[in-house]
Amino acid sequence: MNKNLIWMATLIGSINAAVFSQHVFEITSFSSNGQLTWTNSYGASEFSIECSTNLLGEWTAISPELVNIPGTSYNHVVEIPLNPDLPEQFYRVVGSIPNVGVDYHSYSSDFKLSSFINMYHQPSVRQIVQAQLQGMADSGATRISTKIWLVTEPGSSTFGDTWRSTFPLSDQEQANIRTYAQDVADVKGIGGNRLRLDLGMLWLGTADYTRGNPADGLGWRALSEDVFTNRVNLTTDKVIAAVSGIDRPDGVPVVETVYLNGEVMIGAKANEEWFMNNLYPRFVSVVSNAGFTPSVYFIVADSQENVLQNDYVDAEHPILNNHRSMYWVYRTLRHMSDNSLPIPARIDFSYYVPSSGATYQSLLSRVLHDADATLPSLGAPQSYGLAETYYFDDDSERHLYGQAIAEEMKSNQRLKLITFWTTPDGGGTGVNMAYPFEFNDYRLTAEK
Repeated sequence: MNKNLIWMATLIGSINAAVFSQHVFEITSFSSNGQLTWTNSYGASEFSIECSTNLLGEWTAISPELVNIPGTSYNHVVEIPLNPDLPEQFYRVVGSIPNVGVDYHSYSSDFKLSSFINMYHQPSVRQIVQAQLQGMADSGATRISTKIWLVTEPGSSTFGDTWRSTFPLSDQEQANIRTYAQDVADVKGIGGNRLRLDLGMLWLGTADYTRGNPADGLGWRALSEDVFTNRVNLTTDKVIAAVSGIDRPDGVPVVETVYLNGEVMIGAKANEEWFMNNLYPRFVSVVSNAGFTPSVYFIVADSQENVLQNDYVDAEHPILNNHRSMYWVYRTLRHMSDNSLPIPARIDFSYYVPSSGATYQSLLSRVLHDADATLPSLGAPQSYGLAETYYFDDDSERHLYGQAIAEEMKSNQRLKLITFWTTPDGGGTGVNMAYPFEFNDYRLTAEK
């Protein structure tokens, strides 16, 4: 055997975490004449071949011809130029893997009875979730997004609904979040991939700031402005304390993004301006100082007809003419800009635009084109994430939908990640989805 032919039976994913995540594939063969074969089983967009004389040392590209190899097929074969006069070398194939994950907060489709954060101290619940996390990583997931619904007055009934967390967050709920984050950090998929965790807070019931007003009381308990503010701040502090200092075995903090709120809509939801003006600045400071990314996410939910409307005229903001899909996103970011509120580093939004004949790719492309045409004027980056979107029950429909998202991620790289929604209504109104999930539907499928 050629003395410089030592090969790794792995493919190691790209470390370009802005768009892609680490993953490992299977090398099927490496012959003595330098022919290296591998399979693109997780939809990598491109590969590069690297070599090193030390597994723990520096890796370098072998040649320009073996860099940025398109991941257009399922089976790949390349010829490695071998030199018997060189020292023994290791070889690896580095693949760029799209950042695909799930909005995971319930271990079954029954959102009311199986939302797990508030029950995570129960060993049986934790074991179910740990097994599902492992299964999702084994299936190629790179991202887990978990929501926390702040709802219940301390000491009052949850009406048997496990999704209702206490407002402010209780000590037990805080401890549960920490244990859960540690469990996410410990997961390693069979392909070598690890998970990142995003956390989002949502506000209902006692914490429903859209009910009432700051002067007369907020939420179903009509809390005073000061009490409400203090409870939000305490909840934020407890969430951040719960996940601080939790790193994956590779040294990467397991938590990346923390959302203060989801589907923010200035002008559509009562007291939204007050909530953002009074609570967002402190939140950004606390989250940033802890080493995490602070954010909120927006919403694009409209009909095909409205998204594709080419004669739309916006009397208030002419920049939105012919860009109707950004109606609420622009207005919300405009308020943030006008009030010197920090603009998120990536513009994440719920994306729910059903097709009535147009291709899913044309709809998504139009929405992102509308964003590119309008949001940079407010200082927003041309960088986007789908914080929620459909996970259709029908396999064929889901695959079409997911492939449209995957093609957009590969073609333009402005779309950085996608986490699909599950329950309730992840497959559409009244269609609740649950583990297991087909993550590869949201990655480009290479032809076998």
